[in-house]
Amino acid sequence: MMKKIIFVIMIGCILLCGCEKEKKSSTKVISNGKVVDTTKMEHKHCTREASITDGDVSLNYDIFYTGDILNILKSEEKIISASEEVLDTYEKAYRDIFQHYDGFEYYDTSVTRGDTTVVSSITINYDKIDIDKLIALEGEEDSVFQNKKPLVSKWLEFAKKFGTKCELVED
Repeated sequence: MMKKIIFVIMIGCILLCGCEKEKKSSTKVISNGKVVDTTKMEHKHCTREASITDGDVSLNYDIFYTGDILNILKSEEKIISASEEVLDTYEKAYRDIFQHYDGFEYYDTSVTRGDTTVVSSITINYDKIDIDKLIALEGEEDSVFQNKKPLVSKWLEFAKKFGTKCELVED
């Protein structure tokens, strides 16, 4: 059961997918402590449906891109449950995964625990991150990378396999 939960979380972190319309101005991107100017980038908001035992899940992703180059990926995955055991399991799984990214600049992660929620947030600034270091950790196979370039088309293709739906966000 724990392996299955960790696998689902890892896929969610890697995918960061879905779809619901949102105003561009309402999606502020902070990377490495600084606000990123995304005004010249296209923006899609994505959602994905998933289910867990004894709880609900909200999976939201925002991708910012120029042409087919993925510039920024912003993910928020929320686990909602009255069960302390469920929340403990997901909180630990997220924290364990994020340990692998300690020391990465421009790969911002946080896990926030509430009374009935665990929220995992990730912002990856592909324009600034050390791509070689990231690929060394994650691998290039089954990823968003092609020739060390993060591609929107690969991200969308991979996300679609997991039921992610996206919509273009317009001003």
